[in-house]
Amino acid sequence: MLRVSPDGKEVWVQTAEANTNVVLAVSDLAVLATQPTGKQPVTNGGDTFAQVFDARTFKEVKRLTIGQGGTNIGFSQDGRTAFIAVRGANEVAVIDVDRLALAKRIKAGKEPQGLIVR
Repeated sequence: MLRVSPDGKEVWVQTAEANTNVVLAVSDLAVLATQPTGKQPVTNGGDTFAQVFDARTFKEVKRLTIGQGGTNIGFSQDGRTAFIAVRGANEVAVIDVDRLALAKRIKAGKEPQGLIVR
């Protein structure tokens, strides 16, 4: 899994086998940072928490307990709310990005995987 930073200067790569988040410079693919994650990053599908990293320092700033089996994540257009599909709970965890807190849980079908946020 990978994500490109909004400014297009970095690529954040989550490595499932090594359980790490690696930040690469787009210009030359130099490794800028490597941080340990939970099992099966981005949302640590093999654990019960999601991690929040600071985009400037690349350091973990918080872990949010969301339940077993987090899969995909989507963000509201304003970036203030994150939605994480949680397979093990048959829910979507709604994260308040400003407060870095679980805001609520939305019941979903059995083992939700993907998300489309509009």
